[in-house]
Amino acid sequence: MGLLLIGVIVSAGCIGDKTTEEGEEAPTGEGTTPTTQTPTAPSIGESLSDLFGKAESIASVRYDMVITSPGNPSVTSKQWVKGNNMRTEITAEGQKMITIMNGDQQEMYMYFPEQNMAMKMDFSEAPESAVEEAVSIEDYNPTVIRTETIDGKLCTVVEYAVPEGSAKMWLWQKHGFPVRMEMTAPEGTSRIDWKNIEFDDISDDKFELPAGVWR
Repeated sequence: MGLLLIGVIVSAGCIGDKTTEEGEEAPTGEGTTPTTQTPTAPSIGESLSDLFGKAESIASVRYDMVITSPGNPSVTSKQWVKGNNMRTEITAEGQKMITIMNGDQQEMYMYFPEQNMAMKMDFSEAPESAVEEAVSIEDYNPTVIRTETIDGKLCTVVEYAVPEGSAKMWLWQKHGFPVRMEMTAPEGTSRIDWKNIEFDDISDDKFELPAGVWR
């Protein structure tokens, strides 16, 4: 799950004085937003199914994804997700690369806009979107350990065991969307941060290759 996503990409706040409803984005000041932690009550764990339900109901979302892994520089990519379709844009060594995954057609392409060229990829190796990452952890029997506010977003923090080691995920209570994930394996701890999250509608042509692309 998460480590596969990290491999694919690498290879190619304080709550203000104003009362905020559970899961809503809290007001933030200028500069870096510190995180706040709250001890977890046992009853919070009962809301996990609701959080997963919120994530599954997301029709479309776009976000920036920042990946940090041992021995590698941090990598930032942009992703657009709508239903079973996903688009990822990343710049590596000065070259822009776009991965277009059309889940409805079971196709995935790596597109190089500067060369106007695209290569068909093995769809079975398609990485998970942030929504799929969040929903998939239900299979690992996650345990709620606390609540924490990150970038003004009130999150439920869960931990769980995975074949690679152990993991934690910060789920935004308002949307069930992940804000952060950490995975600890023998080689160290990798981290994904999801930022600039927007739930606007996305045009279908975002998940199609432009006309005239050589492939």
